[in-house]
Amino acid sequence: MEYADLIKAHSGELLFLGITALVLLTLLIALPQLLRANLRKNEMQHIERLKSIEKGLPLPVEDDRARMMARTAMLVPMVVMIAAGTVTSFLAVYKSENLFAVSLGIWVVAGAVSLAAITGGVALIGRLAQIQAGEKDEEEDEERQSSYMN
Repeated sequence: MEYADLIKAHSGELLFLGITALVLLTLLIALPQLLRANLRKNEMQHIERLKSIEKGLPLPVEDDRARMMARTAMLVPMVVMIAAGTVTSFLAVYKSENLFAVSLGIWVVAGAVSLAAITGGVALIGRLAQIQAGEKDEEEDEERQSSYMN
């Protein structure tokens, strides 16, 4: 009977503690793996650049715009959802009388912001791909024109 009273009296605090533990556990597992994968990728790019230099080839041009836009399109929804979950957890812990209405408003706004970030990110990535394709076409046209003149 003692545990039931404890859970009934402090269910919100236990929920918040459990969610915090899950987030920290996820960070402790996922973050080192992400850092290792990024380190391996950077090492591979370094080796590729060194081999290009050794062979006398031009260094590959790095255009990070698409990669940064993809990161932003992923990061914004993650941060928004974490913030919405945190606010909802606090509302549950402090047993707000308008829990459903406020939570519904929070999650609708979070969903709209996330959808806008993802849609905008995909649109910008597509536009950057078109720009890069246009630059390649222009370079090929210039090469063709110079070969005709020679």
